[in-house]
Amino acid sequence: MTFKLSLYFNRKIMKMNFYLIVLLVSFSGYSQTDNKNAKEHCIRGIDKISMRDYTGAIADFSEAIKLDSGFKQAYENRGVAKFYLEDNIGAIADYTKALQIDPKDYTTYGRRGWAEYNIHDYNRAADDFTNALKGPKDNIRYYNIRGRTRYQLRDFQGAITDFDRVIKSWSSGKTQKNNAYYWRGLSKIESGQKESGCLDLKKASKAGYIKAEKAIEGYCNK
Repeated sequence: MTFKLSLYFNRKIMKMNFYLIVLLVSFSGYSQTDNKNAKEHCIRGIDKISMRDYTGAIADFSEAIKLDSGFKQAYENRGVAKFYLEDNIGAIADYTKALQIDPKDYTTYGRRGWAEYNIHDYNRAADDFTNALKGPKDNIRYYNIRGRTRYQLRDFQGAITDFDRVIKSWSSGKTQKNNAYYWRGLSKIESGQKESGCLDLKKASKAGYIKAEKAIEGYCNK
């Protein structure tokens, strides 16, 4: 049986990746608008995101867009605020608009992929994570989430390949590797490699990954 992510686990992922989304908020020292007022609204919106005032942030980004309908950063960041309010459909719409303005904004593909993942649109999410990986930075986190997306699509070999990349990478942190061992273990079990999969789950469990212990009980202790 395929292990399905619960809404609770999706929310846990969002909380675990709070630092990630904040880092993704786009305003890297320059602005893509000449409209001073639009720029000021965007800066205020980013400040409100940092204070978790997402509704207020959306209002400021919307004002920025009214002043400059081609202001890519305002769309991107409004999408981030909507994502935090669990308005994944709204976030996807804003990320899509930003990508229409700049199709080579690889980070925004990753953001949109997360929102698509949350609504179980796994095919589009996998495509967006693949596009995110085409960027200049080899962000290992995208291999991890793409692997989980491929798992949901029952592309277990593709998932295993992604988790292999995470586990072997020198840049992967402990949390990333533990996640990869857990999901690679599930992927192996689903593809008929029970013994090897249970070894991965045990590695994740030994490292303190709580869900791995439950999976061991369900899959391996039979």
